[in-house]
Amino acid sequence: MKRDIREKLRPWLRALTNPHLLISLGIAWFLTNGWAYCAAGIGWYLDIPLLLKIGSVWLGILWMPGTPEKLFTFAVAMGILRLLFPDDTRTLAMVRRKRKQLSERTKLAWQKLRAKHHRDK
Repeated sequence: MKRDIREKLRPWLRALTNPHLLISLGIAWFLTNGWAYCAAGIGWYLDIPLLLKIGSVWLGILWMPGTPEKLFTFAVAMGILRLLFPDDTRTLAMVRRKRKQLSERTKLAWQKLRAKHHRDK
């Protein structure tokens, strides 16, 4: 059981701890979220109400349940990874492969759900 879990997690851990991806995720996180923390902090420290309000409002939106910002941040990180490290084909290929597998599983689950729904009618 543990070995099976390790074998499934190993490619993900290897890809997610890739320095190129970590750099890309850091830049993407700052572009999508980090600026709001900086704006709120600078607005509070320098007593700039507009900057504090803008940063606080965005942070409030980020902390609401169901916000898809993590998906958006990861998508931006993939774009940055392609721009900054176009030769890192291993990580990009792994992400593409996992996305395809996830898409196939989602389609299969959707088809099962539709079939069950039509059967129940």
